[in-house]
Amino acid sequence: MGIVKTKMLEDALVMMDRAMTMFNPNNDPVYSIPLSELVNLWRAKYGDTWVDVSEIEDDFWSDASARLHSNKKMEELNHHSDNSPWARLKEDA
Repeated sequence: MGIVKTKMLEDALVMMDRAMTMFNPNNDPVYSIPLSELVNLWRAKYGDTWVDVSEIEDDFWSDASARLHSNKKMEELNHHSDNSPWARLKEDA
């Protein structure tokens, strides 16, 4: 009986590891909500201020920034005096 439980536990750990490493956008809130809702969430958090994207530590907001950038909803600024990428929502986002 102990061998069966050990095998079941090993199988469960393998499946859990596989689930954690396989990205599925349908299971990620940033990618499963409508883009318009993500724009509204970003606007509620950051307003129209410039955000240093390199300092966003939260995974949700980091992924949100990437999705908004890829959908051309963000204005970007790379100032010559700083290497940090700054971004904010476009007015028509």
